[in-house]
Amino acid sequence: MILLAYSLSIIFGYALAKFFTPILPSIKTKNLHIHHWIWSTCLLLPLFYFGLENEYLIGVLTGIALQGLSYQNWSILKKEGASKFGVWK
Repeated sequence: MILLAYSLSIIFGYALAKFFTPILPSIKTKNLHIHHWIWSTCLLLPLFYFGLENEYLIGVLTGIALQGLSYQNWSILKKEGASKFGVWK
């Protein structure tokens, strides 16, 4: 049952990120772009460190991170010629 909840939470997190990423503002500076896979991973680390075992929360954050890594431009440093949608020129 825990594996099912975790799996469904990953799918939900992936879909959530896919839907909201184009809508929500991004954390960007001139040279850096803090993608949603970075902040979701940063939120996962304390969960593991403190031993919090909530399969729903861990699954959603994992799904968000996986969706962010599906883009071509998932690096932290901005590259010249990168478009808004991750397609390199």
